[in-house]
Amino acid sequence: MSTSNESPSPRPRAVANHSTLGVLALRWSCATCRQSKRRCDKIYPKCTLCVQKNTPCNYPGRRKREKLKNRIKAILPKHDVRQLSFPSATSSFIAESFLDPEVFSKARLKVVNADVEVTDDITELVGSVLDIQATSAKFFKSVHMWMPIISKPHFCANLLNRLTYKRAELFLLVLSMKLSYTRVKTWNTPLYETVKLFQFKIEASGVLSTLVLQASILISLYELGHGIYPAAYLSVGSCARYATALGIEKSILSSSAAQGQWIEEEECRRMWWAILVLDRYLNLSNPKRHLITTDAGLESYLPVDDEVWESGVLNPDRIYTLATANSYHLGLFARFAQAAHLLSQVLHHVSEESNETAQLRRTIFALVNVSNIEASMRRLEYCSQSAVCYAGILALDYSSFSKGMCISDSGQKLSSESAIISQATLDMALTLIHGDSDQLCDVASPFLVHLLYKVASMHLRIAHKSQTRGDREKVEILRKSMKLVGSRWLCTSTYLSLLEKQEILLVME
Repeated sequence: MSTSNESPSPRPRAVANHSTLGVLALRWSCATCRQSKRRCDKIYPKCTLCVQKNTPCNYPGRRKREKLKNRIKAILPKHDVRQLSFPSATSSFIAESFLDPEVFSKARLKVVNADVEVTDDITELVGSVLDIQATSAKFFKSVHMWMPIISKPHFCANLLNRLTYKRAELFLLVLSMKLSYTRVKTWNTPLYETVKLFQFKIEASGVLSTLVLQASILISLYELGHGIYPAAYLSVGSCARYATALGIEKSILSSSAAQGQWIEEEECRRMWWAILVLDRYLNLSNPKRHLITTDAGLESYLPVDDEVWESGVLNPDRIYTLATANSYHLGLFARFAQAAHLLSQVLHHVSEESNETAQLRRTIFALVNVSNIEASMRRLEYCSQSAVCYAGILALDYSSFSKGMCISDSGQKLSSESAIISQATLDMALTLIHGDSDQLCDVASPFLVHLLYKVASMHLRIAHKSQTRGDREKVEILRKSMKLVGSRWLCTSTYLSLLEKQEILLVME
């Protein structure tokens, strides 16, 4: 307690607190005393002379000191994490979520995608709502036939909403759709350059979105189909990383079968299977190269039937895993996923130089037979999964074929498996030549080109040994069909160039 005999406490001196202000902890005279050149007793907030003369008393650095105090107060740690006041989501938030996801989760933070600026040239390329609908309609009638990773009903139903809240991501997807189905004479088009730059801009902004991943897969298909390497190989790897960042690789491990969210779940599942297919397809040319993605297990869920996918109405009884897939109603994309699973085994056998391939061959041919039945039932001319499966068997045959072991003593016959593949591929080639090639090429996938090349390469060797007219004619049929597909996929010119080089090498042997 204070008494009347106690003197009043002196006013505080103008000395900054060392623990908070560091180098600003100095003694100073007020501005008025310094200007009058008189001795200041430095009493804070007003010195004695200024009080006596009733003049303003200002100390130098006072505003800076107050600002610094407020900044320090704002960043001082508090004991309760739940009471932390965090800034709005920025690119630093995304970095934090990657560098220490545990702390990021405990702090109850959430990354919100940034609004990416859409330039006038992008807007002009995309066009109006009617233009977007026209672009998507062409896409769903072409590339979507063999790579159905986008839900048509979902895309149409959410178009206006995405124009408002996900404009940049939607525009990238629309331009990628256009890129994937457009026929070009050279791969390095202004559209391709614009899409790649826009993709980089969105990814650099820290946006993580399924729309961006769908667009990236379509860009990878464009690069693969037009022989743009190493871009195609690197883009597929980038898709795998991006999908993992979104957690999409987990989509094949569970199925909620909930009507309200199954389309989004199914889109994620289809995207991951598409990445698995592309990763394995790219390694068919070099089976000993490491895969970017891990193999799917038998408990992995397959895509739903394509008819269900197109309708947007789920039948919970039609959901299968790799282990339970014994139905004729799986759908072509589910068969494609099965083909990816078998391709994994093919690549392992080839890289390990295993000779125990009989069972694997039978399994692949069984899948091809079922796929062909479904394709004929649904009147689809070309099954991408059949082409990939055939290419897988040829990869198993390649080591022995390169040594001439697939050719009989007469030099005119292939092994039984290769003979079946050869005839099926020749039938495809003749259908292309005698049918409406423009219409057929619109729905033909680039996977078909690889198969045509591999079979042509086999018959080129046979023709060189047999010197018969029939074998030469087969090579020319395959070449002609490849040139027709070349109007759609520019990678064909590279394959034809390789055939010419093989022919020169055979002559030189």
